[in-house]
Amino acid sequence: MNWQKRARLGFAIVGIAGAIGVYAVMGERATPAPFAVPARVDPKAVIESQGNILQQVRGTRQDYLIEAEQQLTYEGGATRLKGVKVTIRNRGGRDYVISAQEAQATERQQELRLGGDVKLAASDGFALSTSEAFFTENDGNVRAPAAFSFGRGRMSGTGNGMVYDKNADVLSITGEADVTLTDEGDNVRSQFTAGSGVFARPDHRLDLTGRVHALHNDETFDAEQVTAHLTEDDSRITALALRGGARVAGSGQGLDAMSADGIDLTYAEDGQTIERVVLMGNGHVAIAGTEGSSGREIAGNVLDLRLDPDGSISTVTGRDGVQLDLAGTSAATARRVKAQTLEGTGGEGRGLQAAQFRGDVEYREEPGKDAAGRVARSSALDVKMVDDGVESAAFSGNVRFDEQGMQAAGGQALYAPAQGTLRLTAGSEKRMPTVADEQLTVEAATIDVTLEGRRMSAGGGVKTTLRPRQQQSGRAARGGGESSKLPGLLKQEQPANVSAASLVYEGAAGNAIYSGHAALLQGDTAIRADVITIDQATGDLLATGDARSTITLDTGTSIGRAAKISYTDAKRLIGYEGVSAPPAVKSAPAQVSLPDSQGDLRAMRIEFVLATAGSTIDRLEAYTDVNLKVDTRTATGARLTYFADEQRYLMTGTGASPVKVVENCRQTSGRTLIFFKATDRIVVDGNEEIRTQTTGGTCSPPSPRSR
Repeated sequence: MNWQKRARLGFAIVGIAGAIGVYAVMGERATPAPFAVPARVDPKAVIESQGNILQQVRGTRQDYLIEAEQQLTYEGGATRLKGVKVTIRNRGGRDYVISAQEAQATERQQELRLGGDVKLAASDGFALSTSEAFFTENDGNVRAPAAFSFGRGRMSGTGNGMVYDKNADVLSITGEADVTLTDEGDNVRSQFTAGSGVFARPDHRLDLTGRVHALHNDETFDAEQVTAHLTEDDSRITALALRGGARVAGSGQGLDAMSADGIDLTYAEDGQTIERVVLMGNGHVAIAGTEGSSGREIAGNVLDLRLDPDGSISTVTGRDGVQLDLAGTSAATARRVKAQTLEGTGGEGRGLQAAQFRGDVEYREEPGKDAAGRVARSSALDVKMVDDGVESAAFSGNVRFDEQGMQAAGGQALYAPAQGTLRLTAGSEKRMPTVADEQLTVEAATIDVTLEGRRMSAGGGVKTTLRPRQQQSGRAARGGGESSKLPGLLKQEQPANVSAASLVYEGAAGNAIYSGHAALLQGDTAIRADVITIDQATGDLLATGDARSTITLDTGTSIGRAAKISYTDAKRLIGYEGVSAPPAVKSAPAQVSLPDSQGDLRAMRIEFVLATAGSTIDRLEAYTDVNLKVDTRTATGARLTYFADEQRYLMTGTGASPVKVVENCRQTSGRTLIFFKATDRIVVDGNEEIRTQTTGGTCSPPSPRSR
């Protein structure tokens, strides 16, 4: 039996018992005068009563109490109440009161339809109001089909339709959810609008769905779903979870914008300062720049950022494909780093200071007005940053570094963008680092490159390959656009190899200095010395310190040795210089073998003048202490000139040291001497002699001849 039937039965029993008692006491009385019948509220009502109290009891605990100023009952059991008050006690530790101007009960008395200024108030301060609502007896839920409002403390909200489950203490907003949180001064701190929402009061959680838009402090949020976790008094946000096309803009804490499939934000106790951000699925974060710089952007499938109180990044972790963008400025080039993972650290007030990238690293610098584009790839990269720029970048594991016209590789590379320097080492890899540009390839244990101007220094088993470079223009030439060349004593169509202990290379000038057991090789041609200097801009060469050469010419091979061997391309001149010494110390003359005579020549300076085309000797000059051996002849003097087209030798002496020619046992001397390799002619001081070689027997020393 429901509460209305029990109530009617109770009223009837009480009425009958009262009538019997009155009759027994008073007996038969005179018929009283008729009294005025009160005006009917509703003629259709079967019963009308006032000041009603109806209650439902479960076991020994009162479940709820219904009070009404007036009750009207109709045929079939339908009931109408006016001035209704429903009290629900001890639900989840709270009491609730529902009030309305009127209520209607269904025929089975299982649901009350409340109308006219419906209000629900909880003992903890939660309140809800609407114009129409339904209270269901069997579950105690309150439903409102139209607009309503609710609030508690500094939280307030509205919606269009709701269900309030008092047993679970959960408010479901079925449409047009709008929830606001204010501070102590009633200033709006947070506001959420959505298609629908659920406020789970025991969990202090607000779930919103359907094109959610939110404002919190200086931030704006957009997502398909948003969950807000609140403090115990529901006055501040402790965390937000955004799902489905999540967007956050204008945090005012250094994070200018964020986007991802899902974003989780954790706030400090004040409900305003972001402590942690987790982005899941296509995450992207734009970070405000420091001191007027353009800032940074971080992207990754998963990003986890922890922030300092001032909003600067304390740590950042990214995985499943990450990207860091550093925007370009008038003083800095735009940079981008891609990798599989990222671990970054920062400092309060300084922003991101260091980042470690791992797996398929790609570092890229966009070309600027006065800078070439650069790309580096490696297995790992450690970056140090300052003022939103890269201070240093340490690459490791199969490093590849490319700039227009230059490629570098090594096990490790340290790059300093501000200085424009790159240091390559082998690291744990066995292969030596290499650098190649338009002019040469360098392999060494350590290579230091200054990118602007292509200056290089290398040490430890240096090996290089030289090649001529075609004329280029603009930045690609890096040296003014002039053609570079190999030394003219080499074949221009073939590369040459040079090795040494160390190398200093001025790329823009084309000058390379090899030190320590330096050796240049091309085919059968070789030059060795303590130091070899090659100028590819002019085609000149200089070898100093125990210099030795094997030079292949069209007429044969010449082998030489001197303190200094040089080649001057403008003069097509190969020079050999000996070492002069004081009289008490023995001098060291230069010495060469002549390719076309199979002879040997010694002098303090020897010069081969090559023909304009090809690798043939046009003229030979020798100076100071000249000693020439050709076939059976030996000639000494102060200076020698050899004319290749005539195979003619001109030797001169000094007053104190005349020219001498010794052939077998015959000696000829004078101030000047001319002889020909292919004939038996000799001219001494202008007088020609025809000499017959001495054969067999013992020859006596020749007598001096005067001219």
